[in-house]
Amino acid sequence: MTSFSTFARRMLGRKAVRILIACLLLGLVYFAFFGRKTGLQMDAKGGFTMEQTQGPKKHIVLLGASVGYAWNIPALPQRAGIDRYRFEYVHGSPFDKSKVLKEILGRTENKPDMIFLKECAAYFPGDLDRYKALMIQWIGECRESGVIPIPTTVVPVTKLHAFKVFAYHIVKLRNPFQFGNPFQQRRLKSVLAYNDWLLAYCRENGVVVLDLEAAVRRSAVKRSLRSDLAKVDGLHLKPEAYPFLDHAVWPALAQVDRAEKGPGDRVSGSGR
Repeated sequence: MTSFSTFARRMLGRKAVRILIACLLLGLVYFAFFGRKTGLQMDAKGGFTMEQTQGPKKHIVLLGASVGYAWNIPALPQRAGIDRYRFEYVHGSPFDKSKVLKEILGRTENKPDMIFLKECAAYFPGDLDRYKALMIQWIGECRESGVIPIPTTVVPVTKLHAFKVFAYHIVKLRNPFQFGNPFQQRRLKSVLAYNDWLLAYCRENGVVVLDLEAAVRRSAVKRSLRSDLAKVDGLHLKPEAYPFLDHAVWPALAQVDRAEKGPGDRVSGSGR
């Protein structure tokens, strides 16, 4: 009985320490997320040129997961006041969206002119070599089908996201190190490595990129997600963040327009 009581006291003591550490971390996260208001507002109507309001109608599919759904991109033309583009959201999860993409490219009706190929930070860290191979495959399949591929960079996580995950697992009495030391920032570093590769690959192969990272990161040097644009988990976006994504769409589409009008069009694939 005595040995059991001693064991129980030790376990309760360890649990109390875990809860105390978790509370301290959660307090830090709370002040980081809610201690300041969004300092910059973004208008969905900004970022496009007058030339983009004219020209042939275009149908664009956003193939993505939860962030893509919450973005409500089908309403972007109404938010921006541009009716030349029609946007459609198609859910695709997990990272490998090959099956869903094949269905979109195989449409006999309502086939899009362009596809935003969007991935989520929740899939990182992961098998980067496989992720790269899949993206290269999808870009090729889109071009073969006469659909313009527009990969997006992955929206990063906040700097404190790793500590939030660490604290969450402490509260749940799980191994908090199952995703590594939070100071290592494994998810953030993996996302940024993928984004760097994607930008370089697309630049070398004449593929337009929708740079969502640049739209919501702290700066070009501090590339984590702005905490004032993130929900408590440091992964998902607040509603205030989506106008920043809206604003990033128009420069990417302007690049497509310029490539289609210019000589040696490499963006439009098979020239549908």
